[in-house]
Amino acid sequence: MPRTKPLSTVPANWCEASQRLVSAAGTRHYTDRPYTCWRCKVACVFTAADQRYTYEVKKASIDQDRLLCRPCWQRRNAILLALGECQARWNAQRTSLRQDPAFLSTWLALLDEKDQYIPYRRDTAKKSMLCKLLNPPLHAPPPPD
Repeated sequence: MPRTKPLSTVPANWCEASQRLVSAAGTRHYTDRPYTCWRCKVACVFTAADQRYTYEVKKASIDQDRLLCRPCWQRRNAILLALGECQARWNAQRTSLRQDPAFLSTWLALLDEKDQYIPYRRDTAKKSMLCKLLNPPLHAPPPPD
């Protein structure tokens, strides 16, 4: 991909947190920044225009960098949407869904897949709960002495 011309920054359009960052004080231009997708390892470019949109329109923190290419980012967003739907369904129908292995398996698979796209914030507690619901103990534990 050919490199584009640097674009001037408009710090007044940044979020308040970015405006206070010492590291952002010297940022006068956005320039294309190459990166490698964390998941698929494809070489990508965070273009100057994308940076301007990300920092000045979406108000993301100026120290935020891209980790995922566009297809991986889109899949990550689809996973997060599906996980939100699972959580909402669980909140509304918990009693019946505890006995629904198809639902529980789908939810667990989405959580596992999310970990491929987001290298932090693993939801180990929810995964543990789902595994226990999918694999209940064969017998009750003995009562304490």
